[in-house]
Amino acid sequence: MPRVLEEETETPQDVIGSRVERLKQLFGLVVDVPDAWLTGATKDANGQQKASSIECVQCETYAELHESWTKAMRWTDGLDNALAVMLASVTSTMAVGDQLWVKIIGPASCGKSTLCEAVSVNQKYVLAKSTIRGFHSGFGDGEQDHSLLSQVAGKTLVTKDGDTLLQSPNLGQVLSEARDVYDTTSRTSYRNKSSRDYSGIRMTWLLCGTSSLRSIDSSELGERFLDCVIMDGIDDDLEDEILMRVATRSEKNLSFETDGTVETQQDPEMTRVMQLTGGYVDFLRENANEMLASINFSDEALRQCARLGKFVAYVRARPSKLQEEDAEREFAARLVSQLIRLSKCLAVVYNKPTVDQEVLRITRKVALDTSRGQTYDMMEAMYDEGEDGIEPAMLVKIVNGRDSEIRKLLRFLRRIGAVETFEKKVKAKGHKGVIKKIRWRLTKYMEKLFQEINQIGVEE
Repeated sequence: MPRVLEEETETPQDVIGSRVERLKQLFGLVVDVPDAWLTGATKDANGQQKASSIECVQCETYAELHESWTKAMRWTDGLDNALAVMLASVTSTMAVGDQLWVKIIGPASCGKSTLCEAVSVNQKYVLAKSTIRGFHSGFGDGEQDHSLLSQVAGKTLVTKDGDTLLQSPNLGQVLSEARDVYDTTSRTSYRNKSSRDYSGIRMTWLLCGTSSLRSIDSSELGERFLDCVIMDGIDDDLEDEILMRVATRSEKNLSFETDGTVETQQDPEMTRVMQLTGGYVDFLRENANEMLASINFSDEALRQCARLGKFVAYVRARPSKLQEEDAEREFAARLVSQLIRLSKCLAVVYNKPTVDQEVLRITRKVALDTSRGQTYDMMEAMYDEGEDGIEPAMLVKIVNGRDSEIRKLLRFLRRIGAVETFEKKVKAKGHKGVIKKIRWRLTKYMEKLFQEINQIGVEE
């Protein structure tokens, strides 16, 4: 009863004042919309919901990026070299000349995918695709181009699981189209009478996977990729250290909960370094022309890159699978161009004014990684033996290959001028006299080439 009397005595001014006070309280609860809501609400050109993405953070020095990576994970020289080579490929995308395509190779769980995801944070200059069925599309939809080429033009294509490409039933077609695209011009025609020609297409390609990716190499067709190996083998001490870091991080992550956004799917330190990597890609691409023009490339450094290209051309040569009449290796011009391009872009990535010995050391590593295989192992063994040479049976044991295949490869290498045979007198077991045995050794030219590349990238 007293409450009713009180309401009856309220004036209109009292009612208005009460409502204003409550409105002030309501406005006090209003806050800005979280950025994650805004990024998560975006849609693509087809009106489909797009997943939220990690935003790039400005970064203009490799030193800052390197420091962040060392905090985020167990950082090795192999990972550092691979990241620098990947960024060099990105930097080279629009520069005139042979394009810089790189295979990043390493065992499972060595960090390849992490590097790929970090570079792919920058969606302006990088296009990440897990699977590739071809660069062209014959699908007709008016004037809209549905091909992969239309999406990747002017960008770096990142394929973090390249091993799945080996299982593709149209692998040959994909590689054939890729060789066409490498030359910046690609033309195709379909049975539905549609066709589309591309000219001036520039793109770089980072294809990551295990050593199985080496099976797509074909120097006979003019291999377009350089190789960069992250880890030669699994070192037990290094693995134990990394496993403890992983165990600690995994246990700590259980106390956090994701809110569905990309940023909360991993450690804050890893998110931060990925943002910086994306920002550094921005910096490199936006300033590539000016920075590349300012890099000093000495005549001696140019000569060393030329020798590396010649070396790779010899060592990755293989007997033809299509014919046996002629034995030939690839002409080294493309390889030299790619290694020059890699060296100069590495200098940009490392914020260096010149192509110095540190840069050439990584260039040499990429050249040797690209050369890996039975041929390199045999030639290295012959180089170590020098003038004494080595018997074919020993080479078979060294490379763990079949006797017939190794002898066929040796004959091929002899025909292209890399190795030679000679007779060596040795004491016969159980006999007083000596017998002559055929041995293999490097030619004088190849031996000198080996000596030269062993000096590249060595600090004085």
